[in-house]
Amino acid sequence: MGEKNLTETAAVAAPPNVPPRYRELVEEWGPPVGVEEARVRWGQLVAAAEGGTVTLIAVETTAGRGYPTWAAIAPLDRVPDSGRCPVWPLASARPKLMDVIAAADQFADGQPQILTRHRRPVAAVVAAITLVDLPPDGERIDIDTLLREGGSITLGYHHGHPGSMTPDGDVYDEPVDPAYFAVAKTPDGQAIGQGAGDSIADALLRLWRPPVHLYSDEPPFPVGGWSTPADTDPDASARL
Repeated sequence: MGEKNLTETAAVAAPPNVPPRYRELVEEWGPPVGVEEARVRWGQLVAAAEGGTVTLIAVETTAGRGYPTWAAIAPLDRVPDSGRCPVWPLASARPKLMDVIAAADQFADGQPQILTRHRRPVAAVVAAITLVDLPPDGERIDIDTLLREGGSITLGYHHGHPGSMTPDGDVYDEPVDPAYFAVAKTPDGQAIGQGAGDSIADALLRLWRPPVHLYSDEPPFPVGGWSTPADTDPDASARL
């Protein structure tokens, strides 16, 4: 999409002090900035997000939560269902950036905070962890183009299962979390990609065309993974 983080123009190995949950993001987008630096460079970082760049913001919350919580200034296409999210004018969000971040990453009910310029959405502040496991830009499926060309997207829900153990206490079958899924098909019905997530919007955001070596026909498929939902309940699906 766009350039990488303005502080790093190429993917690099994450430094050892980066929390494990954010290591993948640092390797892709470069090291984070602090909240105060984000305020100083606010206009520059928002403009970068408009061009496709993610900027990580390190927020130290270990004392209160037991772990650090990072945020990010991200492009709108990294936000599922952005039309339902709270909105902040850029001029109002800058001096209240900590409040914006808190609203985005609040445990259990945090949600992306949309940034607007002259009432037009331009970027978002999100919890950085929501950017983990998103598909590579080169593999993402353009939903609008797919549908305009006669393709289709099938939505469904996989109930998951609790897993099982042997009488000796060994894990026999790994548990699988429930998830919504989306399957993209060409006009002739050939499946070309899929996505899965905690909501329909998450599944569509993660809809991607996987490399051949990642293909699997063993359901169910994990968030960000690839397989064919062969045993899903057809009554739980809906065609767009």
